[in-house]
Amino acid sequence: MKMSTSSVDPPVRHDVAYYTMKPGDTVQNVAGRFGLTVDTLRWANNISDVTSVIQGQRLLVPPVNGILVKVQQNTQLNGLAIQYHVNVQDIIDFNLIRDPSHLKAGTMLMLPDGVGPSLDSGGVGKKTVRTVTWNRFGRQVTNYTITYSNAPVYGSGGKFPYGYCTWWVAHKRYIPWSGNAWQWWYAAQQFGFAEGQVPMVGAIMVQGISWTSPVGHVAYVESVNADGSFTVSEMNYAGWGRVDYRTIKSTAGLDLLGFIY
Repeated sequence: MKMSTSSVDPPVRHDVAYYTMKPGDTVQNVAGRFGLTVDTLRWANNISDVTSVIQGQRLLVPPVNGILVKVQQNTQLNGLAIQYHVNVQDIIDFNLIRDPSHLKAGTMLMLPDGVGPSLDSGGVGKKTVRTVTWNRFGRQVTNYTITYSNAPVYGSGGKFPYGYCTWWVAHKRYIPWSGNAWQWWYAAQQFGFAEGQVPMVGAIMVQGISWTSPVGHVAYVESVNADGSFTVSEMNYAGWGRVDYRTIKSTAGLDLLGFIY
């Protein structure tokens, strides 16, 4: 009996495609054209506002729903799996990875069904962006851009109380210890976690006690950028229970203890 071709599922696409926006296109209908969710397209192209995408703009189109990431020098599969809520084996299988312990920097990895940072609807009034520069004794010491989100946050933060920076980081990844933010640096050592001074995706940025925060501060590293800056997500930096995404260009003056990996 000859099998009908109509009953055969089309092969899953594994390659990254590109699409140039045409007149009348929207992020929503382009995503639908490729069978993707809008969030998948937004995560891949760092689109914070869908109305800002214009005709002629070239979009990167992932092969399936999830998160598309570029491998950095210190990228580890376990870290990606934790950050984006993906099974490690699914990453290995989809990307046909032969040696998971040696990833090639600069290559692209697809994390099927991965979940990135929460995104608002992208309309006017949904976010506020501002650039902050601090100076000390006439010298610039800190420069960063903050994007404030007005979207409510749901979920669990483990043993930490909602609304604070510790809750947010425990919401993003498993934290086995307790205590105030500044104490995390020393608590992580006792639990055998690696630490260092270099930002990595999925790491916890720990700031010590300062005049702005008597209990310190923690944030979650969302991305490390080509220019050396890095973006963290955090809660209670701009106000209790409020989430923001801060792109830090200089750590000078931040009372930085380091990063927990």
